[in-house]
Amino acid sequence: MRLLLRTFRLAAPVFFVSLVCLATVAVVAPKAEQINKIAAVVNGEMITFFDVQAQATPELMRLGLDRNNPAQQEAVRKVHLQVLDSMISDILMNQEAERWKITVQDSEVDNELRKFVQRSQLSQQEFERQLTQQGLSVDVMRDRVRKGILRHRLLTLMIARKIVITQEDVKKYYEAHKSQFITDRTVRLGLVIFAPTANADALADKVRTGQMTFEQLAATESIGPNPGSGGDIGTLKWTDLAPAWKEALDGLKAGETSKVILVEGRKAMLKLVEVTTGRSQSVEEATPEIENILREPKLQERFTEYTKQLRDKAVIDIRI
Repeated sequence: MRLLLRTFRLAAPVFFVSLVCLATVAVVAPKAEQINKIAAVVNGEMITFFDVQAQATPELMRLGLDRNNPAQQEAVRKVHLQVLDSMISDILMNQEAERWKITVQDSEVDNELRKFVQRSQLSQQEFERQLTQQGLSVDVMRDRVRKGILRHRLLTLMIARKIVITQEDVKKYYEAHKSQFITDRTVRLGLVIFAPTANADALADKVRTGQMTFEQLAATESIGPNPGSGGDIGTLKWTDLAPAWKEALDGLKAGETSKVILVEGRKAMLKLVEVTTGRSQSVEEATPEIENILREPKLQERFTEYTKQLRDKAVIDIRI
């Protein structure tokens, strides 16, 4: 999981895609006993099974699973347990943030949501409409953003400051990825998000071999944004792209397409529609971004250790 600060700055297009490419959530009316059923208790704080179901719905959709299909019950149960595990971690992190008196102001949440809307190139009304189509709301998004900021601050306090990235590490990475560090460069992109049931590699091969155009692929196969317009997601700053997007686009010329990549767990494909040249950054200019890139895997490792420590000290009663 990316830290929120880096996710907001570098992976905003990915976040936007996750909003617009999901199909409308079909909410199944739960049985009365499920509403009151307790899935887990974490240091006295309860998680209901109904909450687990609600959180699991997007992942079930991504995997093409139907919780009402008897043949898929075991697979659905595995997703529920994975989601519950994540919810337990969230509660532990929130409880730890409260212990350290870490807070998030409403104005900070508003600011991050505003950035989301701006980067999505949607009006506020259209942005909210896309949320509604997924069974989400602005209040739900605000809660997720608030938790993300809270978690980032806690991790910075407890973990990030303990991770050391040397200048030698930075220079080595810079020399190996110099073409990725360009300032003032912009790219206009097309994006195809493949349905879970689609043969993404075979369809991508048809584009690469000229059997169909990227625009035809978007119009007929994409579940992502603007399929009728070649999956156009507008012009983005190169520095705002996630490292995985930069790597996929690196070396492409205008009009060329990328290999199949993963966007929020879904197979996807990019087209470089237009590009401005920009200016190569010096190693000094690129250092903050490189430090973030190198810090992330170490941060994930420390985060895993930290959450394990919290779990070992916690009283957790799982009931499903």
